[in-house]
Amino acid sequence: MAIHFDADDSKYRSAAGEILRRHDNGEAEANITSAVRDLLLLTGLVRSEEMREENPPSDGSRRAVDLTALDTFIEFKRRVGTASGGAPNPQYVEQLDDYLAQSAKQGKVRMGVLTDGKHWLLRWPGAGDVRLTRPYAFTLDEPDNWIGLYEWLRDSALVSLDGISPDREGIEEHFGPGSPSYQRDIAALKTLYQDNSEMETIRVKRRLWYDLLRTALGEIAYTTEGMDSPIHHDTEEMDDLFIRHTYLSAVIGMVVQASFGIDIRRLAETDPADLLQGRELYRATGLQGVLESDFFAWPNEVGGEPLLQTLARRVARFDWADAPPDTAATLYESVIPPEERRQLGEYYTPAWLARAMIRELVDDPLNQRVLDPACGSGTFVAEAVTHFIATAREAKWEPWDLLNRLREAVTGIDVHPVAVHLARAAWTLAARPAISDASEAGHDASLSIPVYLGDALQLRFRTGDMFAQHNITVQVEDEENTELVFPVSLVERAETFDALMGDVSASIEKGGDPYLALDDNGIIDLAERQVMGDTIAAMSRLHDKGRNHIWAYYARNMVRPVVLSRSKVDVVIGNPPWINYNQTADILRDELKNLSRNSYGIWAGGHYATQQDVAGLFFSRCVDLYLEDGGVIGFVLPHSALQAGQYSKWRSGQWKARKMGPSVQVDFTLKPAWDLEQLKPNSFFPIPASVAFARKLSPDTSGKPLAGTVERWLGSAGAANVRRELVGITHKGAEGTSPYGALARNGATIFPRVLFFVEETQNTAIVRAAPTVTVNPRKGSLDKAPWKDLDLTTITGQTVEAKHLFNVHLGETIAPYVTLEPLKVLLPLKQGDAAIPANDRGPGGIRLGGLERRMRERWQTVSRLWEENKALANRLNLLERLDYMGNLSSQLAWQSNPQNRPVRVAYSSSGQPTAAILDGDDDLVENVLFWVPCRSIEEAKYLLAIVNSRALYESVSGLMPKGQFGARHLHKHLWNLSIPEFDPTEESHIVIAEAGASAAVGAKAKLDHLREQRGDELTVAMVRRELRAWLRTSGEGQAVESAVGKLLESE
Repeated sequence: MAIHFDADDSKYRSAAGEILRRHDNGEAEANITSAVRDLLLLTGLVRSEEMREENPPSDGSRRAVDLTALDTFIEFKRRVGTASGGAPNPQYVEQLDDYLAQSAKQGKVRMGVLTDGKHWLLRWPGAGDVRLTRPYAFTLDEPDNWIGLYEWLRDSALVSLDGISPDREGIEEHFGPGSPSYQRDIAALKTLYQDNSEMETIRVKRRLWYDLLRTALGEIAYTTEGMDSPIHHDTEEMDDLFIRHTYLSAVIGMVVQASFGIDIRRLAETDPADLLQGRELYRATGLQGVLESDFFAWPNEVGGEPLLQTLARRVARFDWADAPPDTAATLYESVIPPEERRQLGEYYTPAWLARAMIRELVDDPLNQRVLDPACGSGTFVAEAVTHFIATAREAKWEPWDLLNRLREAVTGIDVHPVAVHLARAAWTLAARPAISDASEAGHDASLSIPVYLGDALQLRFRTGDMFAQHNITVQVEDEENTELVFPVSLVERAETFDALMGDVSASIEKGGDPYLALDDNGIIDLAERQVMGDTIAAMSRLHDKGRNHIWAYYARNMVRPVVLSRSKVDVVIGNPPWINYNQTADILRDELKNLSRNSYGIWAGGHYATQQDVAGLFFSRCVDLYLEDGGVIGFVLPHSALQAGQYSKWRSGQWKARKMGPSVQVDFTLKPAWDLEQLKPNSFFPIPASVAFARKLSPDTSGKPLAGTVERWLGSAGAANVRRELVGITHKGAEGTSPYGALARNGATIFPRVLFFVEETQNTAIVRAAPTVTVNPRKGSLDKAPWKDLDLTTITGQTVEAKHLFNVHLGETIAPYVTLEPLKVLLPLKQGDAAIPANDRGPGGIRLGGLERRMRERWQTVSRLWEENKALANRLNLLERLDYMGNLSSQLAWQSNPQNRPVRVAYSSSGQPTAAILDGDDDLVENVLFWVPCRSIEEAKYLLAIVNSRALYESVSGLMPKGQFGARHLHKHLWNLSIPEFDPTEESHIVIAEAGASAAVGAKAKLDHLREQRGDELTVAMVRRELRAWLRTSGEGQAVESAVGKLLESE
């Protein structure tokens, strides 16, 4: 109901004052109830017929709730608290919670309010501990605050406002995690799931949902603390995500129905199960495929209809008549917070970028078929639909012709089970003007929404497996190895196939004759009828075993990419996954690498192997599978695609791995790529982005590389006045050009740090064992779970032989030209050892006889902690983790035999290049640093000057992968510059070395001065900041910049 009143009218203040007077006088509960009832009626929050007094909380109960208003129980007391304050009496809270629990057991999910007129407390089933802050509580401290009570009741306790605007603020307030209604609904869904999670139908849905999520997001599909602590599919956290996805899909479906005029309030009362199935929507509008019995329809099967009714009443309070196409995406972003989306790797394309790409590539929308094979939240499909409708209207197309062509003009695919809901809603809401026009013109506006759940790369169902002559086969993977087989000729008739599968599924559910669906949908071909007859029989058997509720939906969608690859499109556009190969689901990883290496020849090996992401392969695969010869493609890609080494073979535009194999050729000169790195703020993706365009060529034509110039965008992201300029790009090849690239080595992976890094502490024993040290684990702010939370009592205050203690340098001990105090680590080797005492069968991979007695005990303890707490997918023992890629062994080998390179320079692997000479030959280098052995101190000073210079940073920034805050990972990228090996006879090299020596002396003096000034307060951040400021203005720093600048320019 829309409520309009004069807030200055004194009657409202008087009504609130009467409530407080009765509270202050300690009047009977019935009197307070009466005063509150008067206020509810006076403000229009509740009508008289929507309130009941002394209402039993459940059928058969002998108790009675003081007042029931809408869906809310209100229980009154003379004094809510045990004292004068508002802290509630636990017995009163328990009483209200019991009423709510009784109601929930009978399927009615309600809110509850405990009040004495002054203090108001909000409760719901599963609310947990009492919270006394808004929106969970409210205090009416004076009559003038009646408007505050009114708003609290309206927005949190009763949710009685109608006609709410569906903007981002309103959606977040009413459907996001901060809303008590959301918390109530999620708690109710969780209870439903926990009570029924062992049902076969729910187990199947949950398993398929997880498998698809893993395909979409990789092994990091749910990781709270980084790559070393993944949360696996059978955990409570994944169950929680499944529940929230269920909530989202339900709300999104109701929103779409309401936006097309379906009275979801009435539907909630007459047929609540249909809120998730869309039968009424189909009957009223002809729209099919918007709502289906998919992974998230399980509440219908376990008595969740009362919860759906509650949800529908809340959704119905919004005005969805003009809901924008991105409404579903807004709902998703409201429920899944930004940090969690970041952990899941979910980043959706901003509308301004999708719009620009659509306008760039779709230049003849009435004659082009557009496909987004990774449609995510539906931004691209919505923009493409909007573009098509606008162009058709300008061309004066008749409504029926427009809608009929739109059916095939824009298609989306995504393997993410919730993203498909978002994209379908986006397509449908964007197409609403065309659907309405056709309907108003007297035409049948029926259509099946062409957005499908599917694997665009076709890895889960390879073409060779799916096609047996003229049929497509989907494996159910049950005990009987059931197969669902579909005729290709039928699947290609998308509208007919979708309608048939919907009718078959509905008939099986109702116990009808599903074979009649063949007649109802005009299936007259005998071969098609025979194949579908066997499939219908198989689906009926699955239904009898409680497993059918998903397969019609699953199969109908998963076959769609294969069919699309046979018909081809004119434009492929979108934003593919950016996950690395080593993050992809293990069941697909080998197939992805095989495609990259053996089908398209774009795999970059060596030290680029682990850095490669799937985006380049996705681009190539979609060109191959879906694009017509002469068709065009535009994808959002990581900025590194423009120049990084792992993309070097992909940028060639010639994708052919074997002489006799398939050839895919593209012309990257179609349009200059877009460089989006300089847009501000650059936070629309986790790392800076680019857009690459290409035209597909015939296989016998040579592709043209992505080279030369790109179009750099400058200005504010999304602004109309963004400037574009053509700039040259520097390509980083697969191998570096400087000889130092072959010498630079990464430091050792000394992880988990709490098991190795230590701080010396006092040995309180009267007699101290010599030579030993007593240590505690060193904990840092960057430690990740589960390691930061471990009980380390067994290695705290531990005495260990000193010969196992080593100095280690890492990022926090390196500043320009200087080293700070190294950290200490205990390692399973002794000082002076040329090799690690390894034994595959020993604890943690170590031969215990190679360790001193006390260190043996410690090693066994930390190895056990590693095995008990490492990620389940991690198969490395502790030594294999410590000496990963031989990065510890290589340092020991140098220490035992430096040959003719006795001096080492260490430099940072990320951020602004920072280098220093390592003074201690026995010091080790940790993984965040690289080290380079040098022939002489002069060569070391030469490298110091180059690496620490601004000239190098400016030159190498274009080759470094970008983060949200600029160039991020240095690694070996600097050696892709033409930095020559030091030549003691070359005058320019001598000048650089001397400049580096002078800068090192000045930096050391500056560091000594800082230590005198700051003492223990001095941090590496302070040192770096002060030294860089000094280098910018000092003669020593300017000499370095001059000499290094000339070298880099000449090379």
